[in-house]
Amino acid sequence: MNTKDTLMWKELSEGPAAVGRVGRENEAVLERLAAVGSGIEAVCTVGRGTSDHAMMYLKYLLEAGPGILTASAAPSTVTLYGGRPKLQKALTVGCSQSGEAADVMEVLRAAKACGGLTAAVTNEPESPMAGMADFALSCCAGKEKSVAATKTFLGQLALARLICAALSGAKEDLTALSGALTEALPRIEAAAEPMAERFAGVRECFILSRGISAAVAFECGLKLQETCYIRARAYHSSDFYHGPMAMVEEETPVILFASSRALGGETEAAHRKDLEACAGKMLSLGAELWVITDQPALFAGKGARTVAVPGGADERDAVFFFALAAQMLACKVSCRKGLSPDTPRALKKVTVTR
Repeated sequence: MNTKDTLMWKELSEGPAAVGRVGRENEAVLERLAAVGSGIEAVCTVGRGTSDHAMMYLKYLLEAGPGILTASAAPSTVTLYGGRPKLQKALTVGCSQSGEAADVMEVLRAAKACGGLTAAVTNEPESPMAGMADFALSCCAGKEKSVAATKTFLGQLALARLICAALSGAKEDLTALSGALTEALPRIEAAAEPMAERFAGVRECFILSRGISAAVAFECGLKLQETCYIRARAYHSSDFYHGPMAMVEEETPVILFASSRALGGETEAAHRKDLEACAGKMLSLGAELWVITDQPALFAGKGARTVAVPGGADERDAVFFFALAAQMLACKVSCRKGLSPDTPRALKKVTVTR
């Protein structure tokens, strides 16, 4: 199958435009959210799969920025165990592309029952989840038909940025980022080509990152699993050292997402040092290391293979470029393996769990 004939490729190419629309089309809802932002003491996120990865991004933004403690709810505690979480002082954010996730909605109902505020991040403004939330936010991505979520993931990341800004009492304009992403599409595609050629023969791999970029490491793992049937496992690099690293053998493929920027200030040197140390450790174990980065010079001459992509203003932007690289990689590899990334076996577009 030709990569560019797939729905997945068409839809991931539409992601940058969605990033530019979310601010304009959700402006009124975000203003209402900002009006109550000072009263939010904590945020609870709820999502599955790709949606949960987008909420991981939100967690790091909120805790590293305005300092709002953010935790991911376990829906099963409500749906299977009858738990009633005390969420009256929190904003509970449910995230689902379809807006039909039954277990996510149960957590939102529990939050509303105790007087808490709720927000829904969906790509379906008329969905049940959007209808029940105090703040209904749309990904503005248009209908997504491929099973693999691509443009909706970028829309969710964009909404995470805007939610963080609203709760911080700040303004965020993603128009420039949208344009930069659109302009970068050909460059990212070319950079991902050698990696896609190699990963067409890979059966298992590890994907690492840390902090804000970890969300895209986990999303990359999911994309390789569902579209390429690669046994890909994602980890926070800091967690990987605590046991899973023992599985790395000679020539084990490892992907590292490495932004050269953090959020500015004195932390950036420590951030880069941490990523360089991770890369060095993987290479010392004999891993076949691929580094997706906006600064390949950091890893030059050390044995790593680099995939150079733009990074934007800081790590918050870099995640969007990394996401496109991960999506393109999965689509290319799937097609090289003679698979259809649009219709993976055993999967449906809308998955409802309780």
